[in-house]
This record gives sequence, C-alpha cells and structure tokens, in this order.
Amino acid sequence: MQLALEKVVAWAEDWCVTINREKTTATLFTLSAKATPGKLTLGDTPLKFEDQQTYLGVTYDKRMTWKQHIMNAEGKARRKLNIMRKLAGSHWGANEKILKSVYQGTVRPHLEYGSSSWATAAKTHQQALDKVQNQALRIITGAMKSTPIQKMEQVTGIPPLSKRRDCKTMVQATKYQCTHDHPMSDRLKKMSSGKGFAEETSDRDARASGATIFLP
Repeated sequence: MQLALEKVVAWAEDWCVTINREKTTATLFTLSAKATPGKLTLGDTPLKFEDQQTYLGVTYDKRMTWKQHIMNAEGKARRKLNIMRKLAGSHWGANEKILKSVYQGTVRPHLEYGSSSWATAAKTHQQALDKVQNQALRIITGAMKSTPIQKMEQVTGIPPLSKRRDCKTMVQATKYQCTHDHPMSDRLKKMSSGKGFAEETSDRDARASGATIFLP
C-alpha cells in the first residue's frame, strides 16, 4: 500500500495536481478485532486512520456493516417524509397520484442510493428503511396502521424495497460480467462457475485485511 501511495505522489507531481494531505485518511477494512493498521505516509505526511469513510455519498464502516450509511439514509428520507405529511391534508391535500410521485421522486431515492453496494447489510438495518416506505404507503393511501403492508403495495403499485434492491444488484452484477476489464468480472465468473462460499469468503477476508486510502 505504501508503494501505491508513492506512485500517487509521483503522478500528482508530474501532472501538477495538489493533494490535500491533511484531509487524506485511510481505513483498514477487516472483520478481525485484533487487526491493527500499519503506518502509511503520503509524501512526508503520516496518514490518519478512521473507522469510516464517505465516498460518493456512501458511508463505508471498517467492518462493512453499513449501519451508519443506512442510518444516514433513513434520516434524510424521514425529513422528506414530513413534506408528504404536509401535502396529505384530510380535506384539501394532494391526491394519491401526486403523493406517490412525491414519494418516488424525493423519499425513495434516499432509501435506495448505492443499494447494490450495501445489499448484504443485516436485515435489521434494512428493516429501518422498510419502515419509512411503509409509513409513506399509509400517507399515500390514507390507510390505518392495521392495514396489511402487502395490500397497500398492491393498491399503490409500489413494490417492496427488498425486491428493488435485488433487481438493482442483479443489474449491477450483469454490468460487471459484461465489463471484462472490471476487477469484479473475474470474481463473478468464479462464483457462477460453482466456486464454494467458504472459498469466496476466505478470499474476501484476505482482501479485507488491507487498508484503503481515500483522497479528497
């Protein structure tokens, strides 16, 4: 990893690119509680190790539980959900069609952003997002709390988030397989050819023992 950092510094100098070294940090992704990060430097600046990083709007924690990312997504979605509540007045409010459009355009994007990455998160974390959609379904339909979720999904034509996550993950996997120079292409081919889960998990853990650098 240090060798890669030295190449980055050399490239930046060749192309007159300035890297903010004070904001550059590293994260050691590992499932081991005993793993300790080594010392890394960017030029002559020691890198600080952090427990989580946010990259392109997705928060990666060192154990890849996705808990923090999902908490952030839930918070953003709930703030947008309040707008729906204000629009859904008892007598003067927006109709079902408008409320559905508001949900699909402002609330659901927060619940699904980067979902192909964190689709492996624990069900307890994912259920927090499902609850937000369930509340939105009640706002859209005006249904009572006792109304079955499946019934509201049928009435509104809004599928469960889990189904949409599965679909997005499959689409992303297909893109990886079709892009032969992508690092995930070979890995997916091995999995589809019958490579055992234990072997795949072993490979994942071996890769997770390395550090990842996030440049600002």
